[in-house]
Amino acid sequence: MSAGPALANLGYLAAAAPAHRRFERALRRPQEAQQHILWRTIRASCATRFGREHGLDGVRSIDDWRARVPLRDFEGYRPYVERIADGEPGVLTAEPVVFMEPTGGSSGVEKLVPYTRRLLAEFSAATLPWVFDLLSRRRRVRKGRAYWAISPPMRRLARTSGGVPIGSHDSDYFPAVARFLLGQTMALSPAVGAQLDVESWRRVTLKALLATIDLALVSVWSPSFLTLLADALDDSFPRLLDDLENQTRASELRKRFGRRPPEDLGEVWPRLAMVSCWTESHAATALGPMRRRFPGVEIQGKGLLATEGVVSFPILGLPAPVAAVTSHFLEFLDSDGAVRMVHELEAGGRYEVVLTTGGGFQRYRLKDLVDVVGHLQATPMLRFVGRADGASDLAGEKLTPSLVKAVIERATHELALRSRFTMLAPLPGEPPGYALFAELDDPGRSSELAARVEGLLLETHHYRLCRQLGQLAPVRAIPITSGALRYERVCIEAGQRPGSIKPTSLEASTDRSLRLAGELMPQR
Repeated sequence: MSAGPALANLGYLAAAAPAHRRFERALRRPQEAQQHILWRTIRASCATRFGREHGLDGVRSIDDWRARVPLRDFEGYRPYVERIADGEPGVLTAEPVVFMEPTGGSSGVEKLVPYTRRLLAEFSAATLPWVFDLLSRRRRVRKGRAYWAISPPMRRLARTSGGVPIGSHDSDYFPAVARFLLGQTMALSPAVGAQLDVESWRRVTLKALLATIDLALVSVWSPSFLTLLADALDDSFPRLLDDLENQTRASELRKRFGRRPPEDLGEVWPRLAMVSCWTESHAATALGPMRRRFPGVEIQGKGLLATEGVVSFPILGLPAPVAAVTSHFLEFLDSDGAVRMVHELEAGGRYEVVLTTGGGFQRYRLKDLVDVVGHLQATPMLRFVGRADGASDLAGEKLTPSLVKAVIERATHELALRSRFTMLAPLPGEPPGYALFAELDDPGRSSELAARVEGLLLETHHYRLCRQLGQLAPVRAIPITSGALRYERVCIEAGQRPGSIKPTSLEASTDRSLRLAGELMPQR
């Protein structure tokens, strides 16, 4: 094992220590830390177009600021973002926009989020303490190399009409020194992401990973992202070994495993100690297949990190991620629409997240929901539970992702079925209805599963009423193969990057449902 990664990780610990100490202090006094961030943000934006329009130079209190700046979602900021894209300076921030990051969200409709140096520093205020905690408390991780998911961008380098660069790399969320040190530990070069074709990207990625004997950490977003890599490894193992430059490594793997890798991929990478990925809400449905491929590897759930900002990050040993109180100014809406600051959140409560960031978004409704599961000192631990806007409502049935996820889990459990991919999607028709796309170990039982899902949905008032009125057709079973791969392909065609695709139990968009139906229907 080379000493390079171990030394670089020690260097990272030293570089991240100040941010870690600031966060630890803020855990005891989150209100003070949050107010400092808010006033810094207001002062920095007074002279901008947004600041002048909202009279920010006259703000004297948080209530005054809230009265001047209404809650908005992305559509409320779109006119400002379009000005930035056209090259106009000083729109949302006095600081220049260094790039704009595309995000599709659950709808697949692309939005461009402006990034400044201040916004990147706010992300670092969470990523530095997170990696510091991981490296300081997991010695095995500290001694080896890491795979930070590098997705193909599926687009060539681009700029907006005003010349602002579009897109970034995951490592841009770290400051320069930390980025350099992490670069010394990476199993793959960021250049891998330049592959515009998914199959080429998977081949290059797997080849590099197979050559990494001391792989210790894997950081991806969706668990299905890693499972699909594992499936591709199964299909191309002999060819990948033939292509390895290190033929000693190739011979060892060939001698031990033959023409197919083991089900337990920890045998291929025996030093792999940690997988970091989404584990909450819809991502939980993809954990099972991933765990089967890495049964002996510790899995750490990520916090809530969106393109627009970071809300929470994980700390080892805690039941849920901790609010990122040294990053952005956080507000939360309760079920009655009342606004609360982070120190006002109550254990057991459910809240919608509102962000104010150094990128220019103030009082931005992220539309993510979190549950407060307790506190670390005076700072809440937040578990992501889903989107506030992910409902499907063809005829008044009001299906939500959390409801459908619970129904599918209950149905598969009751019927003792194992599924690699299940998703309910609305389909137009006379009347419209829902298709249950299911990839089961026993495909012949797909109709049985769809019938049980239908029965459980009928226990809900609005769905039952729509069915009784003939406004909805019953759930239709569609057995499929390679569901996750096909779903990924549809999402890529809709403009999403592979690494950001979230598995879902309910696809709410009818337009995307039609594309999914065309992709997922059994091939004749």
